[in-house]
Amino acid sequence: MRRKELTVVVVLVQLFFGSFVYAQNDSLIAHYEKLSQIRSDLTKRIDAIHKSSEDTWINTAWAVMLMKQGIIQAENVHEVAGALLEYWNNPKDKNLSVKQFQPYFTSKYGTRMGNVAIARSTPAMRQQLPVRYQLLKVMCLLHDLQQILLETADKYKTAVMPGYTHVRHAQPTTLGHYLLSVHDPIQRSMESLEHGYKAMNLNELGCGAMAGTSWPIDRNMVSRYLGCEGLIENTNDAMVYSDGYVLVVSSLTNIMAVLSRLGNEFNYWSTLEYGFIDFERATAYSFMMPQKRNNPTFLGHTWYGASEILGDLTEVASMGMKIPHGDTMASSSRMKPGTLDALSIIEARAKPFLYHLPSMKVHEDKMLETARQGYSASSELANEIVRRDGFDYRTARAIVNMFVIESVQRGIPSREADIDILQAAAQEVVGKKLNMSEQRLREALDPVHFVEVTDSQGGVAPKEVARMIAERRTELNKARARHLDRIEKLEKAKELLISDLKNLYRESK
Repeated sequence: MRRKELTVVVVLVQLFFGSFVYAQNDSLIAHYEKLSQIRSDLTKRIDAIHKSSEDTWINTAWAVMLMKQGIIQAENVHEVAGALLEYWNNPKDKNLSVKQFQPYFTSKYGTRMGNVAIARSTPAMRQQLPVRYQLLKVMCLLHDLQQILLETADKYKTAVMPGYTHVRHAQPTTLGHYLLSVHDPIQRSMESLEHGYKAMNLNELGCGAMAGTSWPIDRNMVSRYLGCEGLIENTNDAMVYSDGYVLVVSSLTNIMAVLSRLGNEFNYWSTLEYGFIDFERATAYSFMMPQKRNNPTFLGHTWYGASEILGDLTEVASMGMKIPHGDTMASSSRMKPGTLDALSIIEARAKPFLYHLPSMKVHEDKMLETARQGYSASSELANEIVRRDGFDYRTARAIVNMFVIESVQRGIPSREADIDILQAAAQEVVGKKLNMSEQRLREALDPVHFVEVTDSQGGVAPKEVARMIAERRTELNKARARHLDRIEKLEKAKELLISDLKNLYRESK
């Protein structure tokens, strides 16, 4: 067969078996696509909220507050409100810092515009709002990651596999229980990230140079116009604010650490030596070695991402150190780049899991076969001896340990466990035989039996995993609802700001 014809045959075979392999996962993939659409709809709303620049939003909110508080003279309100409406709707000249805002209006309209920036100083929230914007979108993605982890865990809650400690068989588990153990620390980090969002969405405006102002400003009104979660009340605290950046990046670092461990183990488990899983939809072949099918790069990239995000955490945290407390405002503006970079890293490294987890091929027979090769269910055998013969657990453990060592030396797998070896061990340790049949011995050592009976809270039993998944789904739905509230709050804040501005313009005519 000519080389071109052989290539065509290979491609056709891959397509045929690929469609067969992944037909099982069509429902999960469809679920992934549905989640992607929902996330896209949410991120479009977030983008629409931030369509106007952060500077425009901040400057307008402050000026409207000044008019409503009577700090801008009543005779100037109509002209100022009209100029602000033009400024809001005009795509030009929007990225004006607090130092540029007043000169811009004075040069364009003259001194009659009044003090549209009075009582303002830096910090001006222009470093916080870009972080808030990206954080909102990343939280949408991470909620989807949680959902995919839960759905995949539910699908494989009965898929028995070896559990590992110190890279050795420890106790039998299921892939579902393992994936739930990945989900839960991400869920805790998401709770921390919600606190991070609140911290990054506190209003620091109105601190003056650090001591406040004698003008009758209303800082809470500005908070409502910007959709803030609250106020950094102490004006000196507002001036030197920096802890929210550290809170956000540390939460993201925790998530990246979990994904790095997941990527590492998936990398191993997809090798020939393990053969537990495959990611055939994302593989590439070696440039030189015709037989070598490489793993998808997203697994390795989790390690890079973990290192990169740790660098961001070091950068952001160290910016607020070794300087006077009153000078941290200057450093907080330098915290924004590291925080935005961390958000970019988590987005790039987490997103591939949303696609590859649903399309992952799991070799359940191979996992179970591997689990049955060793004696990982031996702790349950010891439990059974305690229940049947009344020995304490340490004595039962000594019997089982001696039995396992002898069985392994003879090359006997657990599914062919020999009752005579166990009884000899019992005779050696306690001087008598056990109340145990060979059938019961082999059942106690079966990983499937172990998984079924290990049903303590948080354990590997499928019914217990199902209970935990149901609870996590409920908590995730609540988290999604809270996130939708955040988005709606920002939408309403902008609507309120523009409505009040238009009313000022109309009523002062």
